[in-house]
Amino acid sequence: MLRARHHGDGHAGGSSTPEARLAALHRAAGTLLDAEPAQAVALARESVTLAGLVEQQQLPSSHLLLGKALLATGHLSEAASVLAEAIEGYHVAGDTLGRAEAEMVAGKVGVHLGDLETAAERLCAAIDRTAERSDAAARSIRATALNQLAGVRHTQGRSDEALAELQAALVLWTELGQFSGQTHCLNNMGAIQMSLGQYHQAITALNQAYGLSRAHLGDPRSEAFILSTLARVHHLDHDHERAITVMRAAQLAAAGTHDRVLQATMLLNLGSFCLAAGQLDDAAEHLGAALELSRGLGYRLGELSTLDSLGSLYERQGDVRRAMSAHGAALDIALEIGDTQGELDARLHLGQLHLGAGQLEDADAQLRRALELARQAGAPRDTADVHHALAEVSRQRGDYRSAYEHQDQLRMIERHLFDHERDRQTRNLTIRFEVERAQHEAEVYRLRTEVEHEARQAAETLVRERTAELARAQHEVVTRLAMAAEYRDDTTGEHTRRVGRSAARIARALGWTEERANVLGIAARLHDVGKIGIPDTVLLKADKLTSPEFSQMQTHTLIGARILSGGRSELLRLAEEIALTHHERWDGRGYPRGLTGLQIPLTGRIVAVADVFDALTQARPYKQAWTPEAALAELQTQAGSHFDPDVVAVALEVLATPMPGNNEPGDWIVAPDDQPLGTEDATHVLAVFEQLLVERTRELEVARREAEHSAATLSRMALTDSLTGLANRRSFEADLENAFAHTATGAWPGVTLLCCDLDGLKALNDTQGHSRGDELLCAFGARLAAVYAGLGRAYRIGGDEFVVVGRGDVDPATWLARVPQVLSQLAAAGFPEASASAGVAHHPDDAASPGGLLRVSDQRMYQDKVVRQGGRGSGPTIHHPPASGVH
Repeated sequence: MLRARHHGDGHAGGSSTPEARLAALHRAAGTLLDAEPAQAVALARESVTLAGLVEQQQLPSSHLLLGKALLATGHLSEAASVLAEAIEGYHVAGDTLGRAEAEMVAGKVGVHLGDLETAAERLCAAIDRTAERSDAAARSIRATALNQLAGVRHTQGRSDEALAELQAALVLWTELGQFSGQTHCLNNMGAIQMSLGQYHQAITALNQAYGLSRAHLGDPRSEAFILSTLARVHHLDHDHERAITVMRAAQLAAAGTHDRVLQATMLLNLGSFCLAAGQLDDAAEHLGAALELSRGLGYRLGELSTLDSLGSLYERQGDVRRAMSAHGAALDIALEIGDTQGELDARLHLGQLHLGAGQLEDADAQLRRALELARQAGAPRDTADVHHALAEVSRQRGDYRSAYEHQDQLRMIERHLFDHERDRQTRNLTIRFEVERAQHEAEVYRLRTEVEHEARQAAETLVRERTAELARAQHEVVTRLAMAAEYRDDTTGEHTRRVGRSAARIARALGWTEERANVLGIAARLHDVGKIGIPDTVLLKADKLTSPEFSQMQTHTLIGARILSGGRSELLRLAEEIALTHHERWDGRGYPRGLTGLQIPLTGRIVAVADVFDALTQARPYKQAWTPEAALAELQTQAGSHFDPDVVAVALEVLATPMPGNNEPGDWIVAPDDQPLGTEDATHVLAVFEQLLVERTRELEVARREAEHSAATLSRMALTDSLTGLANRRSFEADLENAFAHTATGAWPGVTLLCCDLDGLKALNDTQGHSRGDELLCAFGARLAAVYAGLGRAYRIGGDEFVVVGRGDVDPATWLARVPQVLSQLAAAGFPEASASAGVAHHPDDAASPGGLLRVSDQRMYQDKVVRQGGRGSGPTIHHPPASGVH
């Protein structure tokens, strides 16, 4: 354990002067902040006292240090007060960076206290104060503030803004090489994307976070966050047992930290997952601890969420009064702190409780407000749940038209839950480009085969012709990809065409060969291909972009370079270089890398001039077109700051003259068609494209096999119980519907359903542990499936509940007679005291619908207790039900 005090003078380091002692206190407290925050608090308090006596200018930094330590120990109210003093002290001292850091930490505290408006103000202030600074400290503060602000936005129901802020923070952390920040951003992105139903994106982000954590971090806090989010993935997939297992690991990781807010959150999540799994006693224990800890810390968000989960627990326990009280208290907190998601959850649960109690007016009022909130938040699953409840309200009122409308909305949401329009458009554009390229590469491959079998002279002539065609085809593919990048804000593609022409003209004037200048002109058309990855809300915004939006827009350079990376032709190499560097500035104030002067490739310097010139001379929704003369004057003004002076000098001569073929002076739009790429050595071109085709074919084949394997795995997971390997409830419901359909067509004589419950599973879990209970479930499921293999298929539909579905041409008594065989085999497998209850129902005699058949079978199981295993060594016994129990 680290110790800060070593000497008898009572101050860290025993330094001889107050200034030196103060510096030593700061160092020691900073070192202990993560490992021993309670000791850090004591040292920070001492530094505040000492600074107040002898070093007034150090008082703000001492207050900031104390605020951080109090936050780490969960003393949130005092932390807020101390940090307010730090902010004021930095303001008086004129220390902008110190003030921004104090505002960022105060914003964190505000989030935990549930004071979301104040938190947002503090965080936005920190972001604004560091927006113009490029030093590492400022960018670190800005990235942390963006990450925290994203949490506020998501809580307020503004998830799109939250994702944009996280993306901006991720760019900053990546530039800084800070793996912890990257991991937190990716984890938070995954959590938000899950809440929006964007599971593919969420899993991608979480996998990246996990990879970074494993490779670079040994931080228990990061481990707890990632494990918690992964547990939620299993929870949403209805694999509650695995969710609990992963969540217990997350709780253990959190317990190894001194972050009490994190510990409260992990307890809350563990309790919620236990509740979903039906482990009510465990859920009550964990949720009670989470509520006590959250209230002790003043952690309002944690208190709200815990109350909501406790309300659901009380409802499961049949205590409707306490459930309404808990959800009502959660709603009060949500309204107090402005938590939109919390309000949505509380109103949905209250509405469902009122519905169950027959209080239709109250249910309708709560659910309609919940529907508004769910739509505003863009939360499809919550919207679906509300529609489902409102449909039932309308049905009970006799308003069948409204009930049908809600059911129709519910079906639409479920059908389109994973269908997001922008993702579809981007995916289609990418597919089109890949198809075009694959077709041309296949044609080259075919040509190579022809060359090998035909006469050399005839083949060489054909190769020259086809190589020219290939050059034109490559030109066409580049043109289409450039238009794909521009299609949302320039459907004609003329901007990319003009930039390419201007860049080629400047290159020729600089002494480039005609052939290489033509290649540059085509490559320049791809300078903004990375816009494919920028959301419409940012790309098409008519007003000035906010700082986070501008940061997100800047990423189009990195996205474009990634799209074009790995190319072997000069065209693609130049295009990648241009996409990455055309927004760099001569004075080093550009992006994404802040290159200066000759560090910027010449291609990027040329296209920067051509791009800005065209942007100035064309009208946009937010500005009128400049005259060519005014645009050229602006280029000259920016020479030596924005642009390479030598490139500008040449551009002023070249661009002052209209392009050849124009009819009128000053016509800067109409120009002859681009020249295709010049021919290259045929053997080289064919070899390159053959290799590209082979590599692309191999990649596509591997991707196809992986996709098929993943699809098969996901399909099995969706229909299989992860513990026993039997089919799950989803599979059971589908198969039972099919069985009824077979009966309706006469293919089956009827349907028989056996319901079976393991007795005493909870007692076994309590006395011998959950692993022993899992062994019993697996053993019972395996033997049930084996014994009934000739009659029907076995399923585990939840907890200790199993069913078997089969044709209705066997006497139900025969079905019941096999249950003792299952229990006998179970006793031989090491579970002699295991017992079970069973009930049988038959369609069409007992019920006309699948739900009715399950209900009848379930009722007979509980009423009749058909089968029970006797005590140790007594052998199985069977109790026959009354006549009505078997048909």
